[in-house]
Amino acid sequence: MATSNNNVVVSRIQNRRGLKQDLPQPLRSGEIGLATDSRQVFIGGDEINSTLNKTVIYETTDNAKQIVDSIANNQIISFTVPHKRFNTSLDGLDGIAKSFAYTGSSDVSITNSSRDVFRSTVGAGNVVSIESGAAFNADDLTVLKNGTVLTGNNTSTIGDLTSEDYIFSAGTSLGNDHTITFKTVPLSSDDIGITYYGNSAIIRALDGASDSDANIKPSYTGLTNFYDKGDKIPTFLQIPTDLILVNSTTGTGYIGLQHKHTAIISTSTADISTLGFTKLLVSRTSEKVANATFTASGSNVTVAYPNANQKYSTSANNFNHVYITNGSDADVNGNAVITGANSTHFTFSVSGTPDTSGTLDHTRILEFNLSGAPSSGNVTTALNTVAGIVNNTGNITTGSNVTQAWHSLQLLPQYDPATGNQISSSKVYFTHKSAQSSTPLEFTLHEDNDTLEKLNLVPKTYTNDDTVKAQLETFLYDAMIDPALNIFESVDTNQEYTSNATVKATIGTYNLDINTEGTEITFNSNEEARNFSTLVNKLYFEYSIYNTPGAGGLGSLTVSSRGLTNVKNNIQLQTAEGAASGLPDVAYDSTETASVPAQSNTAIKTFDMTAYDTFVIDYSLDFRSGSDLYRKVGLLQLSSYDYGSGQPADVVIQDYGTDKAVGSVAGNVQFTANVSSSVLTLTAISSVNQSCNMKYIVRKWNAPLT
Repeated sequence: MATSNNNVVVSRIQNRRGLKQDLPQPLRSGEIGLATDSRQVFIGGDEINSTLNKTVIYETTDNAKQIVDSIANNQIISFTVPHKRFNTSLDGLDGIAKSFAYTGSSDVSITNSSRDVFRSTVGAGNVVSIESGAAFNADDLTVLKNGTVLTGNNTSTIGDLTSEDYIFSAGTSLGNDHTITFKTVPLSSDDIGITYYGNSAIIRALDGASDSDANIKPSYTGLTNFYDKGDKIPTFLQIPTDLILVNSTTGTGYIGLQHKHTAIISTSTADISTLGFTKLLVSRTSEKVANATFTASGSNVTVAYPNANQKYSTSANNFNHVYITNGSDADVNGNAVITGANSTHFTFSVSGTPDTSGTLDHTRILEFNLSGAPSSGNVTTALNTVAGIVNNTGNITTGSNVTQAWHSLQLLPQYDPATGNQISSSKVYFTHKSAQSSTPLEFTLHEDNDTLEKLNLVPKTYTNDDTVKAQLETFLYDAMIDPALNIFESVDTNQEYTSNATVKATIGTYNLDINTEGTEITFNSNEEARNFSTLVNKLYFEYSIYNTPGAGGLGSLTVSSRGLTNVKNNIQLQTAEGAASGLPDVAYDSTETASVPAQSNTAIKTFDMTAYDTFVIDYSLDFRSGSDLYRKVGLLQLSSYDYGSGQPADVVIQDYGTDKAVGSVAGNVQFTANVSSSVLTLTAISSVNQSCNMKYIVRKWNAPLT
């Protein structure tokens, strides 16, 4: 533009931009957001109260749904806190009333009688804030009306309110009234949520009131905070506060757990002060071979085991020890050095004289020779050398058999309690790589010439109970049943890590409301959808830190900058880089994916017939290992229809495909489909003797004109 003086003024408009993981969930209506890493452009759709903002969709990242399922099952703990909801005229929203009274034992709402405002086991006089120790007041609450936070006042009468929106009072027992009075009369169409605790209260339960006060509730010592309870949780293993989210609109919440919280870990119980290590011996519980037969001649034991020389070795830094348990003669039990291994058996010696024959269970033990580490001097330097010896060992070749590296020994990050600054480490922790932490890997640490004693690592078998998640499950259970504490009403997780039967019986599970086609998840509010989407994306993008040297070295996981999920109301704009941009040569960097197990029938995808009835699917199937290969490419055409007049629905299907099997691979993959209760299911029928990966894209429409 030009001014009256003919000066040219250049105006620049820059839209919201940043990493995909920081994309608002949702963007405001009409707001444009550029994800600079994934090169996607989004625009906000309907207003904030749109039902689309309660829906999360899966991104086109490979295996997005499967990864979300894994994170939801293993890395998210869901919970509820005290809450009251007014969202219908049945709750008293009649457009006339300003004041509403209920008790701590009232239903959350008329439409939700499955949950009370406070847990029924809260003791008399304990309906108080865990932060103040006094009766709840307006300062303790989060009150939202149609998603907007209201402000309260503790002292004024309703007629004296100026800028505040409500006043509130409450008793301290379940039967006492809680009364909220609004300055402005709520409408019958309003949605009002009253939530008694927010993020800070959950953090307090985990971390205590302050560095000098480990109590959850003032002056109450019956249950200390999670990090200080029992075996203290090291700072490095504590949960980042940005992974703790309370949904004030519904009184629900999530605790997100990183891989280090779901991994089985052994940490030094005290600072390491004595150096001079010999060997670190570790074994994996999953490798135990049960009920093997043995013969003995004096102290020499021979165990029948086909291809033993592919599993056991006499070489250093290999599987040159064995862990014997459940021996029919106890003299064979314990750890022993392998003295020989061939194609039929392996041998070892014991200190006693066992029976001449019997049975036993055996697990191979991996040796790491640490004798090259300094035996004196700087502790941190010595421990760095020790960690390097273990982590640089890599894959283990025994005979011609290669065992993928799963072990990880790291210096435990330590911090100055006064300043919070990181200090030189004098502790270590042993765990398994992060690639396996969604299915924790149990292991045993075995003593050898006081090496574990010097490292202050406990020699024992480590199980799921040694994960932070298992310990957290037990703590949340203790807090939930404690009559003096009222913060948690319920706790849910889909994959319990604790073995405590009482805890497992009390903790519930939560279900994601996934649509029939498995493309989107519906929540009770935008806040729930936003927080869930934000959390799973943070946990997913967190994978990439494990590729960074010095960040733990727990594995090599790769991530897509697109992430896993997005709120449905964030509408992606098609650009010249988009697959549907109309270009004559189109590349699909991301597709839907599925696994097709060997020689089995597998449901690949389901379709909601009430939405669409005709589908075209382009697909490929792949298996590759050395010179063995199976590959198929094809196009599936499906159309479902209803006969009417009470006749069952049916589907027509045509598969145009070609395939090739190479090497030892045999068989093929065919497809079939069926319809039941307005759901069309596509099934892969595989006779291939290997599991295949399937990639596909779907086009769909309705066949009838009306």
